Amino acid sequence: MVELLKLYVKSKAKPSKNTELMGYIFPSENIGLYLHVPFCKHFCDFCPYHKLKYDPALAREYAGLVKKEYRLHEPRRFNSLYIGGGTPSGDLTLLKELLDFLRDNVMGEIALEVHPIDATSEKLQEMKELGINYISLGIQSLDDDVLKHFGRGYSAKTNFLALENSIKAGFDFVDVDLVFDPLAFADKKIQSDLEKIMKLSPQQISVYPMMRFSCTKFRNTRNNSRKELKIFDRLDEIADKNGYERDTLWTYKKKNLVGRYTSVAREFYLGLGLSASTFSGEIFAVNTFSMNLYRKRLEEGKLPIEIVYHLKGLQGALYYSFWAFYAGKLDFARLSRFFPDSSKKLRVLFETLRLTGYLSKSSMIYHLTPRGQKKLHQFEEWLTYAFIDPIWCQLKENARNFKDLF
Repeated sequence: MVELLKLYVKSKAKPSKNTELMGYIFPSENIGLYLHVPFCKHFCDFCPYHKLKYDPALAREYAGLVKKEYRLHEPRRFNSLYIGGGTPSGDLTLLKELLDFLRDNVMGEIALEVHPIDATSEKLQEMKELGINYISLGIQSLDDDVLKHFGRGYSAKTNFLALENSIKAGFDFVDVDLVFDPLAFADKKIQSDLEKIMKLSPQQISVYPMMRFSCTKFRNTRNNSRKELKIFDRLDEIADKNGYERDTLWTYKKKNLVGRYTSVAREFYLGLGLSASTFSGEIFAVNTFSMNLYRKRLEEGKLPIEIVYHLKGLQGALYYSFWAFYAGKLDFARLSRFFPDSSKKLRVLFETLRLTGYLSKSSMIYHLTPRGQKKLHQFEEWLTYAFIDPIWCQLKENARNFKDLF
């Protein structure tokens, strides 16, 4: 069944040549806002995300361009704002300008990815004063050898101090990001990292297998999902022993805690900035990676979109379902409300998956079983290499043609 789903998605997912969109129609008011801040002072070897070398003057211009992009959209309220990058914590002046502009339209959490070097007591307090109440601290590892492997450019001591500062700062929610590479290091490395962090008791810990994107030095290698799944079995045991539980596919949260840090598992979302993506239910769109093209399109009063997928039939419903299951469960009543024409086909699919042990069901809610969680892990990695990696490679190459990337 899952192999058939892969074939269906791959055969139907074709980008449109028409990128001249003027705003999006969303089927719900439950919409998240994502802001991409691409600037980095240091580039890490494993990171696939779009980034530009930090330049203060370019950052000031970028703030003005993001405002222009936002004004091209229909005014609306958002249930969250997630700010990623890049290194968005590296320039608090830029953050202040954009938050002052966006804050009144955000009803929920304002969440920020924080680099450990920026997690001093003083800067964390400034972040709180800007209205940021959720943070994700990207420490990646507490082991010097692993940090060197990832090209992080600082020591584990910096991470320990950043972690202590972040937990003491009093944010409403603290997530800690870890990445592991089982092709390079023994399982005990990530097990030790998880144990140490859980002793400090952040609300959430996200643990990702390192994805080996074509635009990084780890190109031409592939993940070993079987080995990764065995590692997660052991991490599940460690989490349970320390009062945590698996909350989404790759995150652990304190048991019985309300809330979650997640920039990806939103029902619908609008993306602002270079490389940001938007999902409206019928449209999946990705902004250009080129600063020159971004500037040009906005000066013309056009959205800076470079790739658009017009999702027909089951496609939008399947995309919605994937991210719902990534977060552990799917509310079929909500799915039927947003995608009524696809609900009958999806009910057959989900019931088949339930009967084969991938899903369980309570009332109208479908839950991933442990077997289903393992299969989704494999499906997520397939989706990354079949779609996300080629899209990003294409957009990065297009940006190089505009002579403004790296």
